[in-house]
Amino acid sequence: MIVYGFIILLLAGLCQGSFGLGYKKYSPFSWAAFWGIYNIMCIITSVCFTWYAAPRLWDVAYEKGITFFLLPVFCGALWGLSAVCFSKGITKIGMSMVYGISMGISTIVGSIMPMVINHTFPFGIKSVFFFTGLILTLIGVIIITIAGVKRDGGSAGSLSGIILAVISGLGSGAMNIGFTLSEDISGSFTALGYSQTAISCAKWLPVLVGGCLMGLLWCIFELSAKHEWNTITEKGSTKRCAVLFGVSIIWYAALILYGISSSMLGDMGSTAGWILFNALALIISTAWGLKTGEWKNHKKNLLFTGCAVLIAAWVFTALV
Repeated sequence: MIVYGFIILLLAGLCQGSFGLGYKKYSPFSWAAFWGIYNIMCIITSVCFTWYAAPRLWDVAYEKGITFFLLPVFCGALWGLSAVCFSKGITKIGMSMVYGISMGISTIVGSIMPMVINHTFPFGIKSVFFFTGLILTLIGVIIITIAGVKRDGGSAGSLSGIILAVISGLGSGAMNIGFTLSEDISGSFTALGYSQTAISCAKWLPVLVGGCLMGLLWCIFELSAKHEWNTITEKGSTKRCAVLFGVSIIWYAALILYGISSSMLGDMGSTAGWILFNALALIISTAWGLKTGEWKNHKKNLLFTGCAVLIAAWVFTALV
């Protein structure tokens, strides 16, 4: 079971580290049009797939009551806000620094808080492996961030940019907290004979809907404030929408696969699994960066060192 869990987690990390390729270009849209349409695509993908995989979700939701889903939706809304902060922070302190600060905080919050919520604290040698893996992951993120900043010619930096990056990391970590808070519905779906795929879909839905609605509301406000609605109908918009739909499927697959793997990795699945998921995604995204020429004519020593540290982090965390 655990071996299959790791295989599925590898697939999740592959999807998570790859979907960002669809973010490289968003013309002819403005940023708000691009992000708003993408959020709509993500809502459509998650709702439709959940409806197909777990058609009795609404019966379970009625049984649990609407208050049960408020916290997961709220965590999702925090994540939706963090995605906006991530994008805005890039314009102030650069992609590399924002990604490093955000991912570092997300890894800590998204791994420690589920452990607190579920009371699944590791003991003995497992605690050594867990915290070693966590620390190595943070070191790896820092090294790759420094490499990115050097590649970009340094970052001027600003307090507002750093604050936006910190908010982004906190919100991103809240995503996994919301997923963990939805755990109680697993028993209901297991009793109905649903698969782990259906359970993962059901647990993610309130988080994703909350996050995407928050992002969509922000985009509607920005499109109106900047009078950019016309960019939605520019030439090439249909093709870009098709690309975004494909990206939304890959992104959704990453989360569903992570959810399935976390249930197969035992009590620490949503804790150690979050570290493994993020570390692997960063390694994959770095590999894509090399493949697409982002590091052409730039020194890669720090980059390879950071990836090696992340691989070591994977090994230690996997031993938990």
